Amino acid sequence: MKSFIHTVIFFLCSYVTLMGVAYFFQRKLMYFPFKAHPSLELLKGVYQEVYTQTKDQLSLTHWYAKKGRPYIVVFHGNGGNIEGRGYRFKFLVDEGYSVLLVGYRGYGSNPGQPTETNLISDSILALEWLLKEEQISAKEIVLFGESLGSAVAITLAVQYPVKSLIFDGAFSSATEVGQSAYPFLPVRWLLKDTWDSESRIQKVNAPLLFIHSKKDTIIPFRFARKLFQVANEPKQHIWLDREDSGHNSNLEIESVRKSIIDFL
Repeated sequence: MKSFIHTVIFFLCSYVTLMGVAYFFQRKLMYFPFKAHPSLELLKGVYQEVYTQTKDQLSLTHWYAKKGRPYIVVFHGNGGNIEGRGYRFKFLVDEGYSVLLVGYRGYGSNPGQPTETNLISDSILALEWLLKEEQISAKEIVLFGESLGSAVAITLAVQYPVKSLIFDGAFSSATEVGQSAYPFLPVRWLLKDTWDSESRIQKVNAPLLFIHSKKDTIIPFRFARKLFQVANEPKQHIWLDREDSGHNSNLEIESVRKSIIDFL
């Protein structure tokens, strides 16, 4: 009996320890920034560096390609930095659209630490910079959210009456994705940055285009479908079921690019 009790206590203590580690290091499990300064070496003449200054005096670097309307603001996912998106979104620049790649704090050489609150405030600052720089209204802005960036885009669309939104790899909430990835942990109790897109998107009335692969192993398809179902009309979707689709490769598919251009 004593052996059984000791075993139970051991597993309980181990589980509590595991929850503590998950709680205190959760942002290390959510955000994976590449810290090197984004290099324009391979994209000279396409983008230029632009900068914003946060309220807490951090200088953030973004990339901007000034072309024509509409103006597309890109919010990337939780890994890498804007350098890895430069070529991925170049097809929009080639089509004659202006493209702003938003650089979050903690990503690239940008100082600071990524959190939900920080990424939202950094993105608002970048959007405000574009509105002021080009002397345009939010109605000329298209928000393009990639993975975690979809949650950023949705949050901003609640505050700004933008022209439209495009998502690649969107999800209903970080809580649900996290619970799916770590079913043995009470993620709903532990998570600080919940990124609750499901509730926020119901306040958005701009046209929406969803892109998601059924073969996505990072953001399971069911979370994109759930978000699509609660979103307001008008809305469209591109559900992919081909071998060359996934979480990071959808924009390399020519038919997907054509559909995005058609939507725009």
